[in-house]
Amino acid sequence: TILSTCFVMELNSSVPNDNERASWTGNLYATSNGLSTIFQFFLLPVLTQRMEPKHLWRLMPLLPLICGMVRMIPSLFPGALVSSSSSALYLVAISLLTAKTMDYSLRNVLAELVYVPLDFESRYVGKEIIAVFANRFGKSGMALILSGLNFIRGGSSGGGLSGLALAISFGWWGSALSLSSLIPSKQEAERMVAERDRKED
Repeated sequence: TILSTCFVMELNSSVPNDNERASWTGNLYATSNGLSTIFQFFLLPVLTQRMEPKHLWRLMPLLPLICGMVRMIPSLFPGALVSSSSSALYLVAISLLTAKTMDYSLRNVLAELVYVPLDFESRYVGKEIIAVFANRFGKSGMALILSGLNFIRGGSSGGGLSGLALAISFGWWGSALSLSSLIPSKQEAERMVAERDRKED
């Protein structure tokens, strides 16, 4: 939600023409869909065979985190590195593209791999609770926060969005490092599934 808002604000300030903005947005989502397809059908099967799911969970937040850190450089050091509006737009677009691609392909597949070895209640009831409350309420709550910031700052909340996105990226990475330790290895998951199937038989 934050990256989408940052992208729209940067796009409005960098590209004044409506047709060009529509083209920018269309190309971004078309690229995201294409990369998600390539990633899910060609790269992800190789990665899941060679790497543990917990390691992939830890890698997911890194690129948005790096982009967020680079995005903050102009605020901390004026005139350094990303100084033009077009550079800022491309950086935000890359961050959003990465997040969308991971959301459409990597995150959904890894979530299913985590649920597979669990018992029935955890797989279905817990999954629905997370999907409804965590995902829906998280997006709705962030939308309310952004609306409140926009109202408080008189429609110019863009200055603090980069810092907010960076803080949330750090939180995401920290939670991924912490919670991924609870994810069983592939061998442990196979053993858990075999034991569960024996009990059901």
